[in-house]
Amino acid sequence: MEFTALFIAVTIVMLVAWRGRRSLALALFAVVLLASVATYLHHATDTLKLSF
Repeated sequence: MEFTALFIAVTIVMLVAWRGRRSLALALFAVVLLASVATYLHHATDTLKLSF
């Protein structure tokens, strides 16, 4: 679900960058970038339960 939200957020940022102000687009991009990094770090630190 969080990946869908990130995809929608990036789509909104692209629309704002295309039609809106540059400063607003850069601010939204920074927020989405931080959210993407936080999501990555959340999933990268999960331990894998593998049994061979």
